[in-house]
Amino acid sequence: MKKISKKTKFVETNHKYHQIVGVKSDKEFREKYGNLEFNLNKCLEVFFEKKFQQELEIYEVDEGTTIGAPFRCDHYAKIDDQHVIFEYNGNHHYQSPFKIHTDKRKNKVLKNPEKNTLIKKGSGPGVKYITFKIPYYMQLTKDYARYLFHDQCLLELKKSFFSEDKYTKAIKALYNTDDENKVLAPGLHTSKQTPASYNEEGLKRFLKEVDEMSKKYPSIKHQIIHSFKLFIEDVNRDEKLIIPENEKFQEWFKLEPEEKYLNCIFEREKKQYKF
Repeated sequence: MKKISKKTKFVETNHKYHQIVGVKSDKEFREKYGNLEFNLNKCLEVFFEKKFQQELEIYEVDEGTTIGAPFRCDHYAKIDDQHVIFEYNGNHHYQSPFKIHTDKRKNKVLKNPEKNTLIKKGSGPGVKYITFKIPYYMQLTKDYARYLFHDQCLLELKKSFFSEDKYTKAIKALYNTDDENKVLAPGLHTSKQTPASYNEEGLKRFLKEVDEMSKKYPSIKHQIIHSFKLFIEDVNRDEKLIIPENEKFQEWFKLEPEEKYLNCIFEREKKQYKF
């Protein structure tokens, strides 16, 4: 039986994902493993088999000189003579109009060698950067790993970096398990940064991302929607806390998740609660 808060009428959850994967505490899990949010660098090193630099600073160039503060890029490496950046997009990339505006400017600068440089003053030689973005609501299920390191890498780098062995190593590094069925599901489990808090541009970004990922890998959409439905149940079915009043989103949300795609861990499923 679920424990309900007398004050909020919401389910009081005491999640135990760290226990599911054999880690002593949630703190230890975050420090040693921490999924894509805290240890994306570990994941990239497994698939690309090389170190990535963190917090690369790239300046925008205008009329032969740098302007403003540098753009900070989360993870950078040179892969087969191509300059590759991986960015982790947190919730503010879906909520803040100013952040979304900056993202658009940054993308244009990174793509254009004439518009970027590593040199603080002056124009310096620029390069074309290839950027991959990891949404904060994603986890490293096998389908997402295939999408990112096979499909997207083939598209952008003309080479696949996915293998079954690499996937097993990656989930061991991120989740302390070699069982893909014990990987945390995509979607939202405890975060209050739900789609109901996104602005219009953020909603468009979210729907576009999920639809692109789900064309070949429908599990991703089913898993995300299932996580939202579980969340709605836990907040006393107050859907407005999770789902925006947006027609396109509402239509997208009508899909009923199929059990065959739900072979991962959803922290809000009753069987995962610890009371």
